[in-house]
Amino acid sequence: MSNHGAFVVTSLFFILIAALIGFAVDTTARTAAEDYYTARIEELKTEHSVQIEKLSEERQQLARQVADLHEARIKEVTLTAYSPTHGECDPDPTTTASMTKVRSGIVAVSRDLFDQGWVFGKKVYVKGHGIYEIADLMHKRYSSRVDIFVPDTNEAKRFGVKQVKVALLAS
Repeated sequence: MSNHGAFVVTSLFFILIAALIGFAVDTTARTAAEDYYTARIEELKTEHSVQIEKLSEERQQLARQVADLHEARIKEVTLTAYSPTHGECDPDPTTTASMTKVRSGIVAVSRDLFDQGWVFGKKVYVKGHGIYEIADLMHKRYSSRVDIFVPDTNEAKRFGVKQVKVALLAS
């Protein structure tokens, strides 16, 4: 083989080696990049799974809070009526527990409701009867009960006893 032929063969050999090394480097780089991106995708999946789980827990907590709020603000109660008589009220039947004068448009609430935030000055919607202001308390023997003030005793007696939904209105 002549020098020229040996040079060509040697050059081709080095070109082939360089190409193989380049291919190996390229393959190694691609593999490293693929490994990096595969690991990053798994990381992101894990992060998103954690975020989704956290959001799911927050949603469940909010659902419980809404249910608690609904339960605190809307009640099925016994509804009655009362009038300003000594038999139905304290010694002064014209003064409420909130120290205001009795009048149409007020209700007395049982103490359990009062303890749950149904306090003086708040408004309630009594289904089928309208909006009233809480201004009085009922005797402690009653629970889950609202008493509408009616000026006439006979009318209060005719009112009777009813089961209704009552909603505590936002102030």
